[in-house]
Amino acid sequence: MGRIVAIGGGSFKSTELINRYALDLTKKENPNVLFIPTAHRDDNKYIAEFTEAFEALGAKVSTLTLIKKEYTEAQIDSLLDSADFIYVGGGNAVYMMNVWKKSGLDVKLKNVYKSDGAVLAGNGSGALCWFCCGYSNSHYNGGETDWQYIWADNMLDFHHTAVCPHYNDDGRANFDIRLMEKEIPGYGLEDNVALIQIGEHTEFVASHPKARAFYLIYLNGELVKKEINLIYL
Repeated sequence: MGRIVAIGGGSFKSTELINRYALDLTKKENPNVLFIPTAHRDDNKYIAEFTEAFEALGAKVSTLTLIKKEYTEAQIDSLLDSADFIYVGGGNAVYMMNVWKKSGLDVKLKNVYKSDGAVLAGNGSGALCWFCCGYSNSHYNGGETDWQYIWADNMLDFHHTAVCPHYNDDGRANFDIRLMEKEIPGYGLEDNVALIQIGEHTEFVASHPKARAFYLIYLNGELVKKEINLIYL
């Protein structure tokens, strides 16, 4: 079993304390970080922001841009093998997973997790991907504000629960109702909160004093919802 850092959301600045905490899990002074911005369609500005933020924390950053560049299998393997820390950016989770499956990256990341070859982290959709499924606005329904929330299914399923990142956003509260469809537990992770799994141990940390996280489960048709105790960094 590997190590996962699933961040509910927030900017690279607002999650800086979480990012620093997560990098420390590598036990490397200057860890090799591989950034995978597929969900953000390999946006150059996004890549630059990530690189600046993590280099400021002492990391050495490489990027896997599956949309903009063609890689051989050996090149992808080399990037994964040299990484101490793999961070998946936010964006469209459904699109991201489709790209990963075409390239075989989904299977390769499962192997990284099984071997505990690197810390696996991500924000928003980059957190959602480690779970069984997630409540997502990956489906754009047209118009500037007309977003439709859907289930992003068939994710990597390292943590067999449903998750709702950005749980504090408008429209996400419907996750509480729709979780009944899945018959599995769920987590509501607000921005600036992270679920951290290290082997069998799970803890929750936050980089903002007002950030919250919740555990949800349906028992006998009734929703049980509990706020999770967080470690504030």
